[in-house]
Amino acid sequence: MSLTTRVALWLAGLWLAAVGLVLALGVWAAADALRAQWADLNRQAAVEVASALGRVPPEGEARSLAAAARFERGDLLWLSLRRGEAATLFERRRLAAEGTDPLRAAWPAAPAWFQELLPAPAPAAAAPLRDDAAADTATSATLATRATPAAPGTEVAVVADGAQLQRLAWRAWLRFAAVTVGASLVLVLVAGFFWRRWHRLLRGTVAQAQSLERLQFVEVPEPRWPELRELTRAMNAVVRRLRERVVAQAEQVAQLQRQVQTDTVTGLPLRAYFLSRLGDVLGDARLPAASLLLVRVPDLVAMNERHGRDVTDRLLVAVADVLLTYVERIGGAAAGRLTGQDFALALPAAGAARETAAAIEAAVAASPASRLPGVRVVVAGCDGLRGLAAGAALSAADAALARAEAAGETVVEDLSELGATGARAWRELIAAALDESRVRLGAFPVVDAEGRLIHLECPLRVQVEPGGEFLVARRWLAIAARSRLTPLVDLSAVNLALAAIAVDGQPRCVHVAPRSLLSPGFPRALLARLKTAGPAAARLSMEWAELPDGDISAALREAVPAWRKLGVRVGVEHAGASPRTLPALKEVGIDYVKIDARHLHGVQDDDASRSYVESLVGLVHGLGLQALAEGVADPRQLEALWAIGFDGATGAAVGMADDEPKSGRVEEGEGAAEG
Repeated sequence: MSLTTRVALWLAGLWLAAVGLVLALGVWAAADALRAQWADLNRQAAVEVASALGRVPPEGEARSLAAAARFERGDLLWLSLRRGEAATLFERRRLAAEGTDPLRAAWPAAPAWFQELLPAPAPAAAAPLRDDAAADTATSATLATRATPAAPGTEVAVVADGAQLQRLAWRAWLRFAAVTVGASLVLVLVAGFFWRRWHRLLRGTVAQAQSLERLQFVEVPEPRWPELRELTRAMNAVVRRLRERVVAQAEQVAQLQRQVQTDTVTGLPLRAYFLSRLGDVLGDARLPAASLLLVRVPDLVAMNERHGRDVTDRLLVAVADVLLTYVERIGGAAAGRLTGQDFALALPAAGAARETAAAIEAAVAASPASRLPGVRVVVAGCDGLRGLAAGAALSAADAALARAEAAGETVVEDLSELGATGARAWRELIAAALDESRVRLGAFPVVDAEGRLIHLECPLRVQVEPGGEFLVARRWLAIAARSRLTPLVDLSAVNLALAAIAVDGQPRCVHVAPRSLLSPGFPRALLARLKTAGPAAARLSMEWAELPDGDISAALREAVPAWRKLGVRVGVEHAGASPRTLPALKEVGIDYVKIDARHLHGVQDDDASRSYVESLVGLVHGLGLQALAEGVADPRQLEALWAIGFDGATGAAVGMADDEPKSGRVEEGEGAAEG
């Protein structure tokens, strides 16, 4: 039993005891008032009966008959006419029920328990009976001040019927009880209001502590209650310190990343990392096409010999600065140094490659280092890239660069393949395939160091043409994204995964595009499907690539807690490019991070790469998350990753499934359908 429940029960018991005590005091007060009023009623009745009988002649049975007649009026319970203590001249009594004490008459309006709580009514009152009618007035005045005569003689003793007084006492007590209980309930409601406020603040403090336990750094406003204010202030201070520590660790990892993945002279990413970024640009489902430009500085060795290394480096830095201006101004653009003399620029746009190539050539030519004798720069590239892997795109651009170097002029080739009419046709084919459920999932295992299955990555395949091949996402996803079909794609993947889990019980993972969460009705439909899946939902994982910004990030923060309540695990794939975003991802509520293959190159041979990956895994584990490796192709690399501390891995080195090679990225450009 919780402390709050115990306190609530204790307060409820205290309230019942207090109300019961007040009501008992009310009964005691009612009994005391009833006794006093009944005694006064008895005295008045005795005086009145004595006065009436005193006017009756004492001869014969006249007074007895008069006393009997008076008793029959029904307002007396007992009437006795006696001389002295021994001789009773007349006596009548009326019982409410057989065997009932006449001094405890029945109460028509009061329950039995109330009667039992009250003491016996006041005793009988007596008044002397005088024969002298002239003395009636004086006798009455005298008897009004005493209950019994001073001298022996004939007297009247009566007990009046106090039923009316009893009814009044019962009604008065009921009103008292109603007021008491009502007032106490009002006080209870007021106390309950403050109790709920206090309990809500206490729950907020507990929730903050639980978030801190999950390494989610949540600060809460300080309450006005002094005790809770001090506790909340201390908790907020701990949260800030831990956040600062994690941010500092993420910054250290980012510095190691720059040292491992960037060129020391120009600051541009090296070839392997640029190729992975080129794959991201080419596989971005939101883009209709992309461009790739190459810049070459021929005869670099001769330049070093003629002008010196410093001058050559200044030229290389000038080329890099020109390319970096495009990276800074165009979201999604990527630049890199491929070899000593070759540079590359990937643009997430089509139709501007020729103009961009001319601008790059002019900007480099304006630098002082390019004006030296024997220095020249060659620019070439490809426009309209779509549906190509990074290697194929680079080969096409390299061929254009070779022709440009031989011709001595800029060469840009347009590789556009799909016109507007074709795009519309593909949109219709994809929509029909989704509507007719001509879809299926791939299956790529993610295992731990012991070979146990963590989950199956399940990218979606679509049979665009009836009876045709099930195409991987890079063949159709870009058009589906531009046609706003990704919500249907994601729901199809989730439905297939849940159905497969219900059959074989194996955990599966699907990709959910964060942008789908902005589609009207999609979050509600997805949550409803997860709820109807029952236990199968607890074996499903959903993931996305890195942490989007703006409204998409807010939508994720709102959706993830509801998914996790159903047992769904959530994570991010292709992570590692921005270590600084990992703390923010943790606050969203993820369970694991899949490190992109581009960040794992050389861990088995290069100490610098290994140091960087170790720090990255340390950051992930420090946030309480699982670290999974993508695209592990070399068994030696896999062994190195297990030694570093990865919790799981996927790729060609892990095994085979569905007769397809494994890779952490599954296939280049699978995007929102990738699992």
